[in-house]
Amino acid sequence: MSLKDDEAPVSDREPLDDDSWEDVPGPDRTRSHLSPSSPSPTTSARTAARRRRRGRATRSPQTPSLRRLPPARPPLRQSPTLDTAQLQEALTAGTWHAARYTLDVLSTALRLLRRPLAVLIFLWLLGVLFARLSHTFRTVFAPFCIVPGISRTSMCIVAPPPDAARRPRWADYPRLVDVQSTTFEQLLDEAAGGSGLSLEIKKAEMATTDLVTLVRVSDLRSRDVLASALVDFVEEARRTGRGLQKLTAKINGAVDSIMAVNDYALRTIEAANAKSSALSIIWPFGVSPPAKEVVVATFNDAMGMLAAQMERIILEAELSLARLERLEQLLTVLHELVAREDASLVSAKSELLSELWTLLGGNRRTLRRYQNHLQLLRDLGAYRARALAHVAAALQTLRSMSEDMEDLRERVAAPELVAQRIPVEVHMRSIRSGMERLREGRLRAKEKEEFLVRRVLGSRRRTVRSGEINVERVLGPSGHHAFG
Repeated sequence: MSLKDDEAPVSDREPLDDDSWEDVPGPDRTRSHLSPSSPSPTTSARTAARRRRRGRATRSPQTPSLRRLPPARPPLRQSPTLDTAQLQEALTAGTWHAARYTLDVLSTALRLLRRPLAVLIFLWLLGVLFARLSHTFRTVFAPFCIVPGISRTSMCIVAPPPDAARRPRWADYPRLVDVQSTTFEQLLDEAAGGSGLSLEIKKAEMATTDLVTLVRVSDLRSRDVLASALVDFVEEARRTGRGLQKLTAKINGAVDSIMAVNDYALRTIEAANAKSSALSIIWPFGVSPPAKEVVVATFNDAMGMLAAQMERIILEAELSLARLERLEQLLTVLHELVAREDASLVSAKSELLSELWTLLGGNRRTLRRYQNHLQLLRDLGAYRARALAHVAAALQTLRSMSEDMEDLRERVAAPELVAQRIPVEVHMRSIRSGMERLREGRLRAKEKEEFLVRRVLGSRRRTVRSGEINVERVLGPSGHHAFG
């Protein structure tokens, strides 16, 4: 194949632009060396263009950049992240392993302590059984305690309790019931009178409150001091009345408690006495104590409860007595103030407040609404004296009862003599009769209390009906009392 044949396809190709020839090797250059014939005009033009571009590229060679590249940094190591699920799984696994380890340790320890624990539990159960059956064992071995060697064993020696010197060894219900009935019959009678006295003191307290108003609007020189003393007297009278009511309530509560304890003792003794049958005689190893011990135990409970109730009543009576003494002192102070104010008042302390009412115009015709106050204030000293006698009598009764109880406690703490042995039936009859006496005494005291309350409230209603007047006539247009 000739060179002309090779050039023919070149001329038939599509003309290419200048950019497409930049990276294409120059076959025409080789071909120009090989072909001796002159190139065609088109080929010459293209060759010239390529030469110009190549010369331009030769004239302006690209110089390489002398800038140093920075050293390559090692890749950052990312910290591992834990999500919530992984953390929860780790905690669960740790807890499970810790619990498993703890259970393993405990199971090993319990397995090693199996024999010592068995011995300790056996000893504890044995001690419980001996404690439960000690009474039965002492009953069984009692006939052998007369033997010199056995009499010093623990089965025959019973350690006395700490309060053995004060605990009763035998019961004396007849004497106890007699003390209860006699004492509380008197206390119930005094309590009925105490309710009426508390109402009377309440009425006198209200009258003294009105007297305070008259003193404050009067022309007395020491009206402020006198009014303050009267206010103190009113407060003390209020506390005294409430104290008398509390004393009455505590006496009634003590009677209820005594009747409840006596009823419980009666039922317990009856139940213990009913168990003394032929079966208990044939089988003497019963766990329940005999009737005599039940009687002594209930007697001890009754005496303890009675002593506690007496202490409560004595304390309340002492408080009421102190309040009544304080009331007497306030009356003395009032008497001194009024005597210093007006030397013509030489009346006794019992009529002091009524005289003061008269001095201030409290008995005038314009003050008919307060007509009953004159009598109340005149009788206030009598009320206080009666209340004082009532509380003193109750206190004396309680102290006498306390002495009787102390004597009875010492008597029953001594060893029982053959002549002092009281059958169980006598105890039961004494308890029944004592409960009947307390019920009757309570009914009588309640009737007396209702009668006294009706009398006090009835006189109060009659006084209120007859004492209506116009308030303007009392105070006047300017709001002051008309003392003219």
